[in-house]
Amino acid sequence: MALSLHEKVEIGRRVRLENSTTKEFAICERYGLEQVGGSQTKVDGWRGDRNWSIKNATSSSTQVHLTTGRKFIEDFSLTDGKSDDFVRKFFGHIDFNHKDRNRYKMSEIDKESVKAFSEFLNENKKRLVEYVISGLDGKFGITDVLYNYKGTHLHATANEIYDIVDECEWLLNDTTFHLKRKSDNKTMFHFQMKGSGNKAKMGYHAVLCHIHKNLFIKPEER
Repeated sequence: MALSLHEKVEIGRRVRLENSTTKEFAICERYGLEQVGGSQTKVDGWRGDRNWSIKNATSSSTQVHLTTGRKFIEDFSLTDGKSDDFVRKFFGHIDFNHKDRNRYKMSEIDKESVKAFSEFLNENKKRLVEYVISGLDGKFGITDVLYNYKGTHLHATANEIYDIVDECEWLLNDTTFHLKRKSDNKTMFHFQMKGSGNKAKMGYHAVLCHIHKNLFIKPEER
């Protein structure tokens, strides 16, 4: 029997609570970190001058950032009439009630808007990744990211991640865009419309970014 929306929301709430309390606490204990956490920071644990972000995952990718389309446009000053047009349409809005899921697919968006946003992505690779890991312009000072994949801990410093980003490019498809490593075409991060929850609330059409396990595995280690 399929789960109801309420049941799905409750399961998600319990998983998030476990990830942000008992699992993160155990990881902080193991690495000698002081647990921080909370909805107002990206820092989950710290020690000295090191701020750690801990991502608990049960699959090959997990959420690393969530914001509204309006906030994303404001944060990056997307006011050329093209890049901001792309964000509004691609991530959707309740007012687009003539469209499936109240959003436009990339193939349905003006080509000039797609071109402008693609250029923005690839001209701001490091800043975008810093944004999802550490806040706008590194607000939270994240120095380390730990990806907890079913009990296996994969670690990279923020600087190591930024070096990897230099060897990547953003590629768009109809419903997502992926930051892929050129050497093996593996996805490091991807953005998509959140697409769950109450459509009457902006959260449904939020800008959702996932971080991928691939980021922590060197090509020669595969």
